[in-house]
Amino acid sequence: MTEQSKKLLLSARYTAIAIIVVIASLFLIACDNGEDMAQPEETGENEEAIDQDEVTENGEVIATVNDEEIYRTELEQAMEQEMMQYQMQGVDLESDEMAEMLDELEEQVLENYFIVPTLVRQKAEEEGITISEEEIEARFQEYAEAFGGEEELLDQMAQVNMSREDIDQDIVRELTVQNYLDQYMEDYLEENPEEKVVEEEIELTTAELEEHYEQLRAEYLEVQEMLEEDDPEMPLEQIEVYYQQLVERYGEALEEDDFEAIKPQLEEEIRHQMAEQMKEEKVQRVLSELVSQLREESDIEIDL
Repeated sequence: MTEQSKKLLLSARYTAIAIIVVIASLFLIACDNGEDMAQPEETGENEEAIDQDEVTENGEVIATVNDEEIYRTELEQAMEQEMMQYQMQGVDLESDEMAEMLDELEEQVLENYFIVPTLVRQKAEEEGITISEEEIEARFQEYAEAFGGEEELLDQMAQVNMSREDIDQDIVRELTVQNYLDQYMEDYLEENPEEKVVEEEIELTTAELEEHYEQLRAEYLEVQEMLEEDDPEMPLEQIEVYYQQLVERYGEALEEDDFEAIKPQLEEEIRHQMAEQMKEEKVQRVLSELVSQLREESDIEIDL
């Protein structure tokens, strides 16, 4: 299948993965909130003892990023979410291969869940990035839609002692990082205009278009055959959705094997896909360089 076709056919799966990511993010914050709520309210002379209790509750400090501490319990919660992802992908968590890669996976989770986001968030706060109420509400509504509605989202979060205020705080952290990175990338391209990807300048040969068309038509015929098969294990509903999308996008051109009829449309679509891929690769490179720079400027200690 072409990359475009895979995206169309598996759009439901990608939506599900996005929801899982949202749940994982909110769950990690909720666990911390639950621990905080369990602490008794004390003041005065017991303040130092309470602080020690909180550290004990959170577990040992396994890393610091510019004096901001990361605790063992936080990493364990993130690891649980990561292992859940592997399990959903059919990976045997009890296999020897999985056991061998656990240490490496733990390091990656610490890096991706904590070290890098903390570095960027600290830089964003230093740069004075702020989030408006409108932005918070818009992202909250995105979360709500992913959960099946605002009421369902709040009910699910209440089960882990997480309020609307807690969700909003999480959203602020998320958007602070996102907005800073967006602004950083925008400033970078203004300073380096030669690195901007201009979609209209991407050239495609007729041979490339014909190859893409042949793949697309082969998929179209394959999907037709799949719909005619009586196989209970086939995800017929998703296949039917994909088939209808092909028909809506390309009309009868695929059925009639008419390349010339959809050549202009294919050229536009492929050029757009290539441009988006090039932009994504550039963003990854530039932001990777940013993180490397932040690392050099920061005091990071890791003790797994």
